[in-house]
Amino acid sequence: MAGSSSPSVEFAVTPRFDVFYALYSLSSNASSAVDGWKTKARDRLPRDVERLVARIAPMPIFWPLLADSIQSVRGEISFDDILSTLGGIPADNLRSAILSGIFHDKAIVDALVSGERTLKQVLTDDKLSGAELLGHFGLRPYSERSASVKAIGSLLTKTESFRDELVTALRRFWETGFQSDWSALEPILRDEAIRMNDLRDDASLADLALELNFPVAFDDKAKEVRPRSGPAISYDRIDRCYVIPSAFNTRRWWAKYGKKGDRFTLYLPVVTQPGIADRIGAQAARVAVSPPAGRQDINAESVFRALGDTTRYAIASILARTPTSSADLARSLNVSKPTITHHVHALRSAGLLTETPAGGSTKLSLRVDTVAALSNAAIDQLFSSTGDLALSTTRKRRGG
Repeated sequence: MAGSSSPSVEFAVTPRFDVFYALYSLSSNASSAVDGWKTKARDRLPRDVERLVARIAPMPIFWPLLADSIQSVRGEISFDDILSTLGGIPADNLRSAILSGIFHDKAIVDALVSGERTLKQVLTDDKLSGAELLGHFGLRPYSERSASVKAIGSLLTKTESFRDELVTALRRFWETGFQSDWSALEPILRDEAIRMNDLRDDASLADLALELNFPVAFDDKAKEVRPRSGPAISYDRIDRCYVIPSAFNTRRWWAKYGKKGDRFTLYLPVVTQPGIADRIGAQAARVAVSPPAGRQDINAESVFRALGDTTRYAIASILARTPTSSADLARSLNVSKPTITHHVHALRSAGLLTETPAGGSTKLSLRVDTVAALSNAAIDQLFSSTGDLALSTTRKRRGG
């Protein structure tokens, strides 16, 4: 059970990392769990977009770095938010965010951003540490003809042009196929976020990290987060931790962004269904099909699961009496908008909501027909002698 001294954990569904991780997978020749998706994505990628992607990120490892450029905006954001944030980042901030992931030395980053030292001076310095990592980025051994050196040089000396090309590359990648991929993936990932949230209700952070195979370990006894490398992070220095269901984070990357007061925001993109990206074609077909008018198929397990959460039951109680917008629900229950979005999706997936446009917003209501039909559906499904049994549990049992 979540303890009061644990970091605040929020489950978010957003393309803020997966769009960059998908480009990493697309650019990499290494085999991974998304090879089926990669083959289809490469076939549909226009040649001009392919060249632009290679110019912005000559090595695949550049893409996780570029994801860090939007760290100023917190939590769940849309693809349009990603582009607008990138377009408005001050030049020095963009340079610092990207270079910090390469050099891991604030003094060097500051010297490069200010122009005190040139990229050539830094990369040819015999005392510079991290030669192996710089080799992975294509920056060492130093060569002025290196595509990676040219890309970082463009970031330093033509920042606005670099930023514009990055925004263009992302937009074109989105428009030429990834938008439809994300539309198919998003409902799957939202269902996974609901499952994760339910697990969090019953588990300590340490147990949740083991259950979901987080890229970092949580030590509830010592009250600190322990990365695979680098120093531990005390719980009291973590402002918020976002857990993000992912389809493309096959390398188990994570992010730690600094805030004022020596505090951090953590992002943990987690793949719990390897190969999910390869299955989105079938999912897209299912998303496009809606039930025939007048017919309502009720999954009793989904309804019970949706109403079994106390926050969702409170939302259902409000909506049963008065049609209400998501914004008003957030104010009434004193919870964040992403949290309301998460719970509304669970109720919607269970067939419990009616949504009606009202002015500039949407009013949500509880479907009385679903609630009225629940008893008969539960009897049919629980006492059925055919079909598969739903024998999954909230938490996996360990140790036999």
